[in-house]
Amino acid sequence: MTADGFPGPPRSLYVHLPFCRRRCAYCDFAIAVSGPGLQDRYMGALLEELVFVAHSGAAAEPLETVHLGGGTPSLLGPARLARLMEAVAAGFSLAAGCEVTLEANPEEVSPAAAREWARMGVTRASLGIQSLWDPTLRWLGRGHDAALALNALGWLRESGIPQVSCDLMFAIPGQSTPAFLSGLDQVLQFQPDHLSCYELTLEPGTTTRRLVDSGRCRQVAEAVALEQLRSARARLEAAGLTRYEVSNYSRPGCQSRHNLNYWKGGTYLALGAGSHGFLGGLAAGALGLPVEGARGVRYWHYRDAATYVRVVGQGSPGIRASEQLDDSQLSLERLALGLRLTQGVEVGEERLLAVSRRLAAHGWLEVEGERVRATPEGMEILDRITLELAAA
Repeated sequence: MTADGFPGPPRSLYVHLPFCRRRCAYCDFAIAVSGPGLQDRYMGALLEELVFVAHSGAAAEPLETVHLGGGTPSLLGPARLARLMEAVAAGFSLAAGCEVTLEANPEEVSPAAAREWARMGVTRASLGIQSLWDPTLRWLGRGHDAALALNALGWLRESGIPQVSCDLMFAIPGQSTPAFLSGLDQVLQFQPDHLSCYELTLEPGTTTRRLVDSGRCRQVAEAVALEQLRSARARLEAAGLTRYEVSNYSRPGCQSRHNLNYWKGGTYLALGAGSHGFLGGLAAGALGLPVEGARGVRYWHYRDAATYVRVVGQGSPGIRASEQLDDSQLSLERLALGLRLTQGVEVGEERLLAVSRRLAAHGWLEVEGERVRATPEGMEILDRITLELAAA
């Protein structure tokens, strides 16, 4: 906390690169399926916003993490990404050992591209595999098959990028537990440093949700989803990847520092269409956001890439709106996010501690002094726990 009572200066930067070859059947992210024309205009607008934010002084301390997310950042090619990383390094001070993450899909990975990402300073590649069963990949609308995903994983391991992370989903309609676990075992043969294993969410408006709602496929039963989750956790931990967050496992020292900052309630800058940032008072004021005595300020950009480009072209940083958060809102957010971590979170408000103790009586939480953590059973129903806390 700073002297004015606000959260400290941001040490993380998120850059949203929204472009994809296609929209996957389960995706409701802020993406754009378009050609190089919009991509080039977007990169120009993004660099304009980057210069504005860098010159504003909002980042008063060296950045500890930079995350290039999407969308599919790898789709933009090494030349555009190198230009972006050069602009980040020129505009911001990067701390020694800064974690630089690049999200990639298998179809954009090649030995040459992976080596170029390593050369431009990427320290962590996050590969969106999702499944290694081809019928499931087709159902999800992915652009790769299992063989290409495994090739991509191998090329990243050989590229010189220090850390490689993979994404896998479970509870996918039509994918059996043996098929899911077989894919997990194949990934583990490459000894990834980090693995995100999360349940498919049937978001409103997505193709997968319409398929389930129409009865054309059946949602995975809760008992089966839990079986897949528990089996995955056992295999990951046996392979030396320890669970540190509800959906994330890592080898020692290979946790996602960028995402940990989110879950610990830290501040962060955001650039690009659809991105969200969270700042304390001094940094928010530097960006021209209304502060009005709030303890924290959350802000977000125009979601549509073409709209973002147009607005930035009119001299704006592309920020659509913001909201001010008071002590009570921040406490609840930090508790809800912190409970995602196996280490738990310190809770200062007595009303939230009282609810936590009540939930502990059900075996869902553990309360030691002011530290609250979810039990393994609680990790499985975090949404319900969060609703209970929000109603306090």
